[in-house]
Amino acid sequence: MSDGDGALAVYVGEHSCRALDGISRVGAELPVEIVHGTRTSLRRLRAAVRTVPGAVPDAAAADAALQALALPLGVVRDADVLAALLASEAEDLEPGPARSAAQALLEDELRSRRRDALAALEAAAGTEAWCEGATLLEAWCRTPPSLPLPAAGEVLDRAERKVVRRLRISGGEPSRLHAARKAAKRWRYAAELLAAGPDDAPSHEHIEAARGRAEAMQELLGEVQDLEVARSLLTELVTAAADGSPSRTGLEQLRARLSARQRELIARAVAAR
Repeated sequence: MSDGDGALAVYVGEHSCRALDGISRVGAELPVEIVHGTRTSLRRLRAAVRTVPGAVPDAAAADAALQALALPLGVVRDADVLAALLASEAEDLEPGPARSAAQALLEDELRSRRRDALAALEAAAGTEAWCEGATLLEAWCRTPPSLPLPAAGEVLDRAERKVVRRLRISGGEPSRLHAARKAAKRWRYAAELLAAGPDDAPSHEHIEAARGRAEAMQELLGEVQDLEVARSLLTELVTAAADGSPSRTGLEQLRARLSARQRELIARAVAAR
């Protein structure tokens, strides 16, 4: 095993253990930071499988097992992100009855969404697919697979081209930008995996530069998508609220604020291609 191979095995082992610890907490108190950390470790493991598929026996089955853990956790994480975003943005509205009414309504709605997401997560934890994922994490935590260091330049350049191509054809549409975001996420996690290799590797500078670009693009496109989800929820709540009510006024003000910010970010993302 080369130094690079050993470093990648350590990376996989660490994230397998972290994810295993996170999923073991399902059914008990599950703070925001535990959900985020566990989901991120699962994403990194899936990126490892996809980046070096030949090193993992039945890579497709391994990816599916990890996905079975990640998907229900993702619903909880999405609820947490939405709650944090809307709470912060609502606080910046003009003080008054409209803001107070909108904040109260959002607090109830978002609390309910997280409660439902946690219930669905606990139900998923009893399935066969979940058990298969947990078994895989246990095995990799004990003995992580040895991953050969792939040609970093080729892997990362191909991933970046995919992001650029999706941005180019997006037309600034949030749904198409979401596809670009997914590609940027894969680019970023591939760069993080490869960055776990030796610091003196010839491609180290290339990897670090790619990781910086990938992180910046993922964060930008992630914010666009978070705003899209928030705007969708606000539209639902506006439609259900009584005409002329303080809550409807506050929700409409908040939606306008988020729409303006999203347009600004979309312009930046499209220009970055």
